[in-house]
Amino acid sequence: PHQHTHQFEIWGSGSPVSTGFSEYPYSGDQFRQLDWDAGIGLPSSSAYSESRSSFLFQELMNNGHIDPKQPYVAFDWNRDKQSGTCTMGSVDQSKAQGPHLFLPWAAYTKIPGVEYIWATSLSSYSVGGEVLATDISFALDSGSSQFKGDDTLMRQTLARIAHKDHPDVVMKFAGGEITLGPELYNVHIEEGPQKGQTIPQFAPLGLSDLVLVGSLVMEHCYTVHEYQVVQCGAGTYSLAPVGIWLFNRPDGPKIITHSSSPPFIAGPRSVSTNRVVLPAITRTPSTPGFGSVAGLWTNEYGSLMSLVVEGNKVSGVYQSSTGSTGQYEVSGYQLGTAATATQGQPVALAIDWHSVGKGTADPSWNWSSSLCGQISLQGKEEVLTLSHLLVASSDFAGLAAQGTYVDKLVYRRPGRVQRAVPTGVAAIVSRVDNPLTGTWIAPDGTGLNLWIEATKEGRVGRVQGFLINAEGQTQVVGFTDIKAMASGLVLQSLALSTAHSSHVQSLCGTLQMQDQTLALAVMTSAPTAPGQTYVQTRLTALVFKRG
Repeated sequence: PHQHTHQFEIWGSGSPVSTGFSEYPYSGDQFRQLDWDAGIGLPSSSAYSESRSSFLFQELMNNGHIDPKQPYVAFDWNRDKQSGTCTMGSVDQSKAQGPHLFLPWAAYTKIPGVEYIWATSLSSYSVGGEVLATDISFALDSGSSQFKGDDTLMRQTLARIAHKDHPDVVMKFAGGEITLGPELYNVHIEEGPQKGQTIPQFAPLGLSDLVLVGSLVMEHCYTVHEYQVVQCGAGTYSLAPVGIWLFNRPDGPKIITHSSSPPFIAGPRSVSTNRVVLPAITRTPSTPGFGSVAGLWTNEYGSLMSLVVEGNKVSGVYQSSTGSTGQYEVSGYQLGTAATATQGQPVALAIDWHSVGKGTADPSWNWSSSLCGQISLQGKEEVLTLSHLLVASSDFAGLAAQGTYVDKLVYRRPGRVQRAVPTGVAAIVSRVDNPLTGTWIAPDGTGLNLWIEATKEGRVGRVQGFLINAEGQTQVVGFTDIKAMASGLVLQSLALSTAHSSHVQSLCGTLQMQDQTLALAVMTSAPTAPGQTYVQTRLTALVFKRG
């Protein structure tokens, strides 16, 4: 069969073609600087491929374009030329030499549903000589430009980097070790909101006992993914994972600092006719009736939302991967009726974009967001579809001008529902004076009675109060920018949520402090059938004056 090598110039961060398997419309801010057409899914096994995604390597083999005795996918990135290659069905033997590391595949099972990642056992993970974790999992993913994974481990890493003198990060495996110094993990950001900054590339991702890394390793190594091919019939093959081979690039830093792996012998591999047994696939539970938005949700941008529910009140933490990254408070409401095959469950949320942790402030810390929509059962999967209004109360040079930005966000469960209590939410200290406090009346008689509470160190302003209209009185919760005046702004952003008996509402906008006008967009979501989610949310507007 003919073998073809195609050139890719995809990840602006310097990693090759994405191995992330789910297909998403990548259109967030972190992708706008990238010149690309699509992503190629490379799951660890045919058993873990998804019906909505194409396993290209297997299809090419079954169609006769790749020799089944050459079960290799190799990545080679040339940092100087800012380009790379992904070669399917062959290995460049001139690059598969010298110090190397073999990472035998071992399923990551802490979070069901992600068995397709190329994971292996990690004996120890240390920073500056201090061992922070042992006997966890490591995954290589070319779609990632950072270290990501276990929240505690990533935070500990960032803390050690901040307080120690340029510590090395060392990962030990059964077959050797990888060492990354600060000159490698501290990356100069070329585009986006953090342009010009040099930032250590570590980020919590809510993946327990996992270290996931991509370009920080792969741009310094020649990387070969190897499969075991099983013949299922004439011209029909299935693929099982063997592992990943890493080789130090001769012209780059030698990140493989110890090697005791078996030698790599390039050439044809035997095709098996025996069945290969892999760990069972665990999907999101298919039975309806979760009855709650509680748990973990992730969207097409890779952002992660961890929510808990008490009664019908929602709270939690949102971890963003677009714009300014960090963790942010979430509050809101859900209706008590669980989603079914014929009717969704409405949800209204508010987000304050002032990070709950310490970090570098930027204009987005003054912003707020409202999200409104519903959970629908689409087939056997829970899908949370939300209309998103981002209230940018100030200009952010290079990102956005002042205004309200509209988006549609689709969230799915990243495996079985996790009901862990979110971390990082600060406790209330006291009620504070704020221009938003008091009674507000709209021309149609709708009223708001609001008061503000500040969290520790005044980072987040939480709003409590009531909405009064023809339907009666309902409690509202949300956030407002308590730093607006100190930041010299004329607009103070806010986002509120409330729930009625048959629908939920999100209200967001700005307080114009000079003329004491409160201009709010109102999103109202009522339950619809899964096939009618396009009419799940209605948008109106209200302008309030002091009552």
